Amino acid sequence: MLILAFYLLWYQGKQQQELYEEAQRRESTHSLSNLEQNKTQTLIDNNFSEGLKNSSTDQPSSSNFEFESNFEEELFEGLKSDSSSLIFTNEYGGIREVKLNRFSRLSRDYNMSHIGDPMLALSFTDEDGRVSMGMLSKQRKYKVIQKDEKSVALEWHLPGQFRITRHYERDDNSSYVFIHKTTFSNLSKTPLVLDRVKMQLGTAFRIDRLYNPFDNASTYLNVGYYNSGAPLAEGCSCAECSGRIDGEKDEFFQLNEMGVSGILETRRLTKAVWACVNNQFFVNLVRPATELSDVWINGSAVRSKNQQGQEIEGVRGSISFPIGILDVNETKEITFHVYAGPKDYSGLASLGHEQKKVMQFGVFWWVSEPLSWALNQLHGIFKSYGIAIIILTIVVKLLLWPLTAQATRSQKKMQSLQGPMAKLREKHKGNSQKLNQEMMKFYKEHKVNPFAGCWPILIQIPIFLGMFWMLRSAAELYGQNFLWATDLSEQDHVAKIQGFSINVLPILMVITQWFQMKLNPIQMGPELSDAQRINAKMMRFMPFMFLIFLYFFSSALVLYWTVQNLMTILQTLITKNKEVPLPEVQSKTELDNAVEKEESFPLSEKEKKYRNLLGLKSKGPIDEKLLRRNYEIRSKNYTDSKLDEMNPGKRRQALDKKDRLEQAFQFLLDSSKK
Repeated sequence: MLILAFYLLWYQGKQQQELYEEAQRRESTHSLSNLEQNKTQTLIDNNFSEGLKNSSTDQPSSSNFEFESNFEEELFEGLKSDSSSLIFTNEYGGIREVKLNRFSRLSRDYNMSHIGDPMLALSFTDEDGRVSMGMLSKQRKYKVIQKDEKSVALEWHLPGQFRITRHYERDDNSSYVFIHKTTFSNLSKTPLVLDRVKMQLGTAFRIDRLYNPFDNASTYLNVGYYNSGAPLAEGCSCAECSGRIDGEKDEFFQLNEMGVSGILETRRLTKAVWACVNNQFFVNLVRPATELSDVWINGSAVRSKNQQGQEIEGVRGSISFPIGILDVNETKEITFHVYAGPKDYSGLASLGHEQKKVMQFGVFWWVSEPLSWALNQLHGIFKSYGIAIIILTIVVKLLLWPLTAQATRSQKKMQSLQGPMAKLREKHKGNSQKLNQEMMKFYKEHKVNPFAGCWPILIQIPIFLGMFWMLRSAAELYGQNFLWATDLSEQDHVAKIQGFSINVLPILMVITQWFQMKLNPIQMGPELSDAQRINAKMMRFMPFMFLIFLYFFSSALVLYWTVQNLMTILQTLITKNKEVPLPEVQSKTELDNAVEKEESFPLSEKEKKYRNLLGLKSKGPIDEKLLRRNYEIRSKNYTDSKLDEMNPGKRRQALDKKDRLEQAFQFLLDSSKK
């Protein structure tokens, strides 16, 4: 039934995705065209030709500039560094592609391509968002006016009217950040009203991954921003009043949140710190040098084709901000810091301005951030992210060791109290209030916390989720190999059968978890309630549920869980034979008056097992009086009247338990007389 449930979950998600893709194709039928020799597809902006038709007669004729009908794009490489290089285009003076090199913590080359309008392309709109139809709609072909190792400049010039200069520079040879300045100059004899400027943030496409029914690739495609201003008075159109789980000030809108139309509703920010588009491992982030007010964020879905001709989905985004009026001979310059590179927490955190929020760690950021920092520190020492994950898991487990050991002891005590608790349930059957009072009194008397055994699980949940959110978008793991896994950010994938990936690590993980549970078997005696029996049976299926869930996730996450299981096994083996007192069968007075000799003599495994079964100490001489008392108490669970009430299956189990109890009693009785 568990497998069937997961299958139905996957099948429903697949159907929804197919419906979404079909709606996207219908929506974009009239707006898609082929670009770059059928390599990519994108939306075509039809406003340029309309702008030419509607331009006023007192503007210069079209002979003064080359219009897009015969426009030929020219590309050139610039600002090359060890980490990346930029491919500039004369179209809007923007960036067509960012080539990321294998450098530092990035283990694989990656090209961030921008289809349609290039990254940082400019257009001009009115206050309603409509593209300007006059001369400003014609600034498409830019001319290179400067190009050297550290700077590139392009210009669009309408003589006697208007000039736009776009300047790029980069000083740090190892940084993914470059500085962009856009200068607007009014060359006319009258003031010029510009209203708003719209700048493209670029596009981000889904990274090809192996099939995973529980991890929708479109959730990694986001248009995001960080807002530092107060919430707007009308509606929830800014992050601070939206109440999204990502936080109050930062928001990231996924591709599947853009609806059937594939267009994000305009988000209005009072003061924008930065805006971005990103996929799972890489991000284009544009940050104005001084925070801009009254900023609009737009986004939409796009589609492209990879080198194999397969259609891939992506997102594009833009940022719009007001310019206002340019007086005669006035010039305005706006500076942006642009980060185009991997989602590397350490690198983004060092840039400040909360750019680390791009990692999207969510509500468990307080776990993910220190784990990410520690992972990179360990990698710096061991030069392997696989070893770093193992060491990090061991360190976390050691820090939690005291709490886990205490919980293990508490679980053993709780198991030893099952008999007396069963009697309490029987005595107060039908009176739940009285039963709860007696149970609390019973726990307090014997100094047992019934919830202590839950602490390891409760603590592991945020750690596991924090590790999950940290590893799922860590660009450092992209392309990193360890053992037989060629990419720690992907499934370990040793073979493929009928299109299904064969992964070894999840199987090893289940084996370790199954062995871990075998070391702590759950007693299924007749004293257990029906709810406890159901819970025990569900726990036996837990390893297989983890297999189904984790089978398709990254090998880094499965490696973490496997090492954690091994550490738990080690801890269990160390603490397994430690003494656990059984207060339910010994009163405090009896313990105070008992004369016990602390002798150190070896016991056989058989005697240790029998002593534990009858609630005796694991060392020292056997108290015959206590032995008989414990035997009588336990034997009452297997009286003829109780056996007659059981179904055949439970009765067989109870009879087996009764036989073991009698054998243990006789064995220990004989030992005490020697």
